[in-house]
Amino acid sequence: MQNLKIQEEIKALKDLGQHFEDQIKLTSVELGDFSDDDLALLDKCVQYYAYSYIHDLNLSYLRDFNTAKKREYIENRHTRVHQRIELQRIKSAIEETSRDVAVLERFKSAAEERLIPDAIVNQRNNQQLATKQGLLDRQKTLKIPKDFNIESVIEKVDLLERR
Repeated sequence: MQNLKIQEEIKALKDLGQHFEDQIKLTSVELGDFSDDDLALLDKCVQYYAYSYIHDLNLSYLRDFNTAKKREYIENRHTRVHQRIELQRIKSAIEETSRDVAVLERFKSAAEERLIPDAIVNQRNNQQLATKQGLLDRQKTLKIPKDFNIESVIEKVDLLERR
């Protein structure tokens, strides 16, 4: 049983070898035309075919594989282009934000230079409140006659200014 299997494999490999030789003859290429490196690659290829039991390689499989690889390459290139564009957009946004931050920091430092300390603001407010209270107290103590007419005083001042 084992011998029969081995004989079938040997026959299949001989047929495969004959098939490849026929294919090479169709392209008018002789095995002697190949270099030693090429023959070694062909030998490896035959070994892989024998190990994987692929005896009838359909050319459409290679085309499909090549098409899939090309599609994958194009998709990867497309993805890289989009990622570069996105990266450039992000870098531009970072630069713009950095400029905005620099402007805001300059504004903040200028505002801090102009800023009046709370103690001085409180002191000025207290002084203004005291002045206001003093003026209100003076107004209460001021006795204005009831027949005093401010409009006539304003008219007289205007006449004096015109002269």
